[in-house]
Amino acid sequence: MNQSDFAKLHGVSRKTVTMWKARGWLMLDGDDIDVDASNANLERYRKTVTQIEKKATGNKQGNKTGNRSAGNKSGNKKDKDSPEPATKVIERLIAENGVTMTRDEALTMKENFLALLTQLEYDIKSGQVLPYKDMIEAVGKEYSRMRTRLIAIAPEHGPRLRVLASTTNDAEFVQALQEVVYEAMEELSLDADNNRGEN
Repeated sequence: MNQSDFAKLHGVSRKTVTMWKARGWLMLDGDDIDVDASNANLERYRKTVTQIEKKATGNKQGNKTGNRSAGNKSGNKKDKDSPEPATKVIERLIAENGVTMTRDEALTMKENFLALLTQLEYDIKSGQVLPYKDMIEAVGKEYSRMRTRLIAIAPEHGPRLRVLASTTNDAEFVQALQEVVYEAMEELSLDADNNRGEN
């Protein structure tokens, strides 16, 4: 295959194929390019090789296989917690670092990223990094319990405090109110200790 056809095969310019040739990525058989050996080298060095498409034999009659609608399957819904798509990650990295990296710099960046990812996975498994969603949920439950208990203070102790307000001075009323709040907080802490002991 000549350089022009090889460029069309990979969707690149002839200048790019000439550059690959200068780098030694292309295997030549006389004046022609050995496609299989060159693709193997490109796969090794470039990491984005376009494979040769084989035309399917047969007629064009009948139903088209690619026109099925996705429907309303449960698997079609996007997960809100799904990780960032690879294209978005690439766009973000290019925006942060620019595209002027050499191949060695890009490989170094990739290795560093993979090392950090491996370290994060290890930290999560070893318990050094806690899952924030679980923590948020636990704090939300505790807040809900506290809110419910504090709201219940008024109907439970309101009549007693009303009697105290009319028969005592301000200091005694404040002290009685503080006792009610401390009692509620002590109940909450005892409940929390019991819940931790059960888990």
